[in-house]
Amino acid sequence: MADFSDRAVQVALLLSFASGVLVGWQANRVRRRFLDWRKKRLQDKLAETQKKLDLA
Repeated sequence: MADFSDRAVQVALLLSFASGVLVGWQANRVRRRFLDWRKKRLQDKLAETQKKLDLA
């Protein structure tokens, strides 16, 4: 088994934490974009339905 120094462990922990933060940030951006897209799509469908009801 390899002998790890304290420095190597600290660097590994820092890298894993930083990658976790980065992945979480990107995932949140993607989620926000999806929610904005879904909201716009539903608002468009609602406006279309209201327009149909007004014409009926």
